[in-house]
Amino acid sequence: MKKTLTLSAFIFVIIFIFSNICSAQTSSIDKTQLIGIWQQCDSVGNPVPPVSGFTEYKLLTPESFTVLKANKETGVFVGIFFGSYSLENDTYIETLTYATPQLISIKGTKNLFYMALKNNLLYISGINNPYKQIWKKVNVFAESK
Repeated sequence: MKKTLTLSAFIFVIIFIFSNICSAQTSSIDKTQLIGIWQQCDSVGNPVPPVSGFTEYKLLTPESFTVLKANKETGVFVGIFFGSYSLENDTYIETLTYATPQLISIKGTKNLFYMALKNNLLYISGINNPYKQIWKKVNVFAESK
């Protein structure tokens, strides 16, 4: 019997763990629309072509976020970091609490983004940071059936 952790199982474990240990944040926006697994995409919702074979995912619970890069073919993860987030009007704020060794330099940082949810796409644009991304909610668990 192989002891492998599938992409779906790993994502489920991350969501479960961090939804239970991260502290609650106040929000003026209903977070229920954000909860789920998001894949980085283009402006029409097509997945962004993988860089070096890796696809980027953002997992959002009511209190926490996780960003990870995964190779869906091999099941290898790199560049994982996570922490808490909050919403203040149209501003999405991520506080990075944990990171893999290669990303330890970003641990403890706080990133602010303008946020908009339109046509099932999540748009974030960095405030004093260079990140401008579009995310589409995906059902990774359906792929493993």
